[in-house]
Amino acid sequence: MGRPLSSRRRRRERVRCTDMRISIDGERCSGHGRCYDVAADLFDADDEGRGVVRMNDVPAHLEDVVRLAVGSCPEGAIAIEA
Repeated sequence: MGRPLSSRRRRRERVRCTDMRISIDGERCSGHGRCYDVAADLFDADDEGRGVVRMNDVPAHLEDVVRLAVGSCPEGAIAIEA
């Protein structure tokens, strides 16, 4: 009859998140797009090309990428909260 039910279930990897959270100040963002060019897993563009956060809680393996995105934003619109 096939494999047991437990072996047929798809296993999901657990992603360890840090205490780091990110946000974008929509008033300061002018749509340069550097955040989503540098960290496409975390940022995206809205209909006007301005950056939006895809996930607020930063996975541990993307901490350095977030810092790079923050440093790349000419408007200083990205904030890191710990």
